[in-house]
Amino acid sequence: MVKPRKKHWFWAWTVLGTVHKHRKNDPTAPCEVWQNLVILHAFTPGEALRKAEKIGRLDASDARSSLQLDGKPAVCKFMGVASLGLIHDPLEDGAEITWNLRRYRQATALKLPKPKARLLAGAKKELGSVQRAAARAIQPIGSANR
Repeated sequence: MVKPRKKHWFWAWTVLGTVHKHRKNDPTAPCEVWQNLVILHAFTPGEALRKAEKIGRLDASDARSSLQLDGKPAVCKFMGVASLGLIHDPLEDGAEITWNLRRYRQATALKLPKPKARLLAGAKKELGSVQRAAARAIQPIGSANR
């Protein structure tokens, strides 16, 4: 009897680059690089990689013709997937998605955590912009004119 296939959760770091339009094929051109951590539900690592690549290409294509870098016309390019891995924990509070292991002196390691106020301020700012965008999206037609 064949065992039923089960989907697993994977994570991937996609890499996008914003580069001046006139230098988009120049490997020495300055490039603003975004690394995005995404999660993927897939049967196999191959399927997860294909999904990550598709998401990266879609993210790059979302950039409109008005995109600029340093005040000059620019393009957003999907550079590829930097890394891919399996999420071992169930997706819930405290689930470990990915990890980094480094060796530092203790004094350096103690500088890695940020102050709570700074962490909360950044998260509140992000949440506020998402909430404002959601409120605008569900505003009844014509209510902006009242």
